[in-house]
Amino acid sequence: MSEKIKITIVTNDEKLNTKSDAPNESSIIVTHDSSTTIMSTLLKNDLISGSFCGGRGDCGRCRIQFLKGVTIPTPLERSVMEAEELRQGYRLACLARPKDDCVIKLDLVNSPKIDIVADMIDVTQRIDYKSQGKNQTEKQKSTVTESDEKSQNALVKKLYNTDDIFIEGDMLIAVDLGTTTIAMQLMQIDTGQVVDTYCEMNPQRCYGADVLSRIKASCEGSRESLQQMVLEVLERGVSRFEDCLSKRTAAIRGMCIAGNTTMEHLLMGYDVSSLGASPFTPVEIGLQEYQNPAWNFKVWLVPGISVFVGGDIVAGLYVLGMLPDMQRKDAGKATLLIDLGTNGEMAVTDGNRMLVTATAAGPAFEGGAGAGVVGSDMIACTAFLLKQGIMDRTGLFAEPYFTEGVTVGNPAVKLHNKDIRDIQMAKAAIRAGIEILWRQMGEPEINRVYLAGGFGYYLDAEAAFCIGLLPVRMRGIVEAVGNTSLAGAFQIGRDLWRGRTDKKALEQRLSYIESINLAKQEAFEELYVRYMNISES
Repeated sequence: MSEKIKITIVTNDEKLNTKSDAPNESSIIVTHDSSTTIMSTLLKNDLISGSFCGGRGDCGRCRIQFLKGVTIPTPLERSVMEAEELRQGYRLACLARPKDDCVIKLDLVNSPKIDIVADMIDVTQRIDYKSQGKNQTEKQKSTVTESDEKSQNALVKKLYNTDDIFIEGDMLIAVDLGTTTIAMQLMQIDTGQVVDTYCEMNPQRCYGADVLSRIKASCEGSRESLQQMVLEVLERGVSRFEDCLSKRTAAIRGMCIAGNTTMEHLLMGYDVSSLGASPFTPVEIGLQEYQNPAWNFKVWLVPGISVFVGGDIVAGLYVLGMLPDMQRKDAGKATLLIDLGTNGEMAVTDGNRMLVTATAAGPAFEGGAGAGVVGSDMIACTAFLLKQGIMDRTGLFAEPYFTEGVTVGNPAVKLHNKDIRDIQMAKAAIRAGIEILWRQMGEPEINRVYLAGGFGYYLDAEAAFCIGLLPVRMRGIVEAVGNTSLAGAFQIGRDLWRGRTDKKALEQRLSYIESINLAKQEAFEELYVRYMNISES
């Protein structure tokens, strides 16, 4: 039988101090159910924004220090913390379950700054498709961080002074509904000019950084909450865009949303239980319309290909001209699209046949390392440590770094072997997926590799070759193309509104695509193990 205990939280944060009638001004007191973790109490009292790993304990970011009443460390805490830290009373809030009154201090690992990339590089000169006009999206990004308070979740940077833009005619809202971030753009339908941009962190991150955590949360009673969180972001973006147009001769005609299959299902309020268990069946994978009585325009959700390859990748394939019947044939040569984030999706085509696949990369590529370093920087750091001999090709640090860790970067962060292991596992899964797609396609010559998304936008390609994330045979043909999900959402929305495509035409194109389940490929495990090593290959 559980008991109620008191937890005193020592803090110098004035915002937190106002929440308490604690006896001294540098602490607050909360009531805790001894059968639950400290994380649950912190969440209940709005003292933490969420659990980055969904409460599994493997990200190591919800650090607390027991000043009194320390708990016995769990095996997982022993694996992610140094022995000296454990002796000093450091634990993880998502694992610690105190049975008696205690005193703790929050020592949460700061979230890295995350650039929400809303830019797509102009590649239209290579695309042979009549409905795609000149891409006039201007280079832009919005840098945001996770907030410690839910009320501060809307971290928005306005990128344009709309008074300087001639605004009239029909408008479309394009949305990149990402697992980590949500980016919205108001764009002129005729010209493709960006009028305004609105960005937020995806507030669903309080349930975990990956889709599996959110599927679990939805199935355990949080379906409406997950849906409402994203809907409120969209409503804030629409409200801002409507204010922007209030005194203009312009009107919003539609919104087109591109997201992975789970994100789109959560927005629609579907039962997502079938997405997280074999045989992994989506409720709906085709072009959908979302009905919101407050909006007097149509809202489309970009169709997907499978549970693992969703509308965000389809949007990228569309704007890059890679979908069947859109690409010029180039005998014996192929084009590869790689979108790296919490999930890693890949597609390869030779102009006739197309194969797609996806693999779980975890949060390592989107600032999920325990050190709190963004993924592109982690790739660069890993390559640097290898070249300096601080780390060998198996990922192990030399002494004294193996014991003490190594400090890198500005601002300085300390990396340990676990941080490198997270990168190794993510990059091994991605590289194995690339190799399997290439083999299944008949090992063609790859003449172009597109890296999509914010991670690819900032990735140092040479560092990626150095650690074996990308095969060296691709050196010289890799191009970062930015936010193809957002750009593709605009292109699809525009073509739908103009009648240049429709549900039947879009879904027929997608029906020709072959989806590869990596888990069923005999070679995947062998390749995964091979590419755990950190070296060029």
